[in-house]
Amino acid sequence: MGEDPNLAVQVPPLWCMIMEKRKKVIAFYKELGFNPDIGQFDDRLIAQKLVCLLELKGIDLGYPCSLSVRGPYSPDLTKDLFAHTREFENHETGTRLNAAEKAIAADLGRIFGLKPVPLEVGATYGFYALRYQSSPLEALRQVKELKPFYSEAQIALGVSKAKEFLFKPTPKDLQDLKRETGIWQRAALKSLGH
Repeated sequence: MGEDPNLAVQVPPLWCMIMEKRKKVIAFYKELGFNPDIGQFDDRLIAQKLVCLLELKGIDLGYPCSLSVRGPYSPDLTKDLFAHTREFENHETGTRLNAAEKAIAADLGRIFGLKPVPLEVGATYGFYALRYQSSPLEALRQVKELKPFYSEAQIALGVSKAKEFLFKPTPKDLQDLKRETGIWQRAALKSLGH
């Protein structure tokens, strides 16, 4: 008995799925206005933290992260950044984000910008809070322990940005958070200016 070719399930080859995840990340970078220079450490750090924050937000980009001293990190993403530098740097992708993904990218860009320190602190806090299911206080303690080289103000700023991006606060939560972190955010902005 022969099989009917019209009934065959079309499964894309593995190389196609691997390329698609890279193209999706590039589409997010493009949407965020992030033009990475893969040779620069800060740009690779930003590239990593953007992907890890998107993964924590629930977007499966195919780059699982694990924790390192500089926060969540995907070894597979690093391999792709170096193996496909031109594609990343020139935004070579045909992939388009849907409306929900564009909204998430807009929130990520509005909240974090492309600043390495808040991204690193925020992604680390989010990783502890969501992947390890740590309480907010325990996640904060872990961030401080892992990142003693950052000031209290830098940590407070990154944590407040992570909470805003990763968690759905109520209007009352937002008001309380604004009041609670306002002093720290002003101090962080002052210290970043010097």
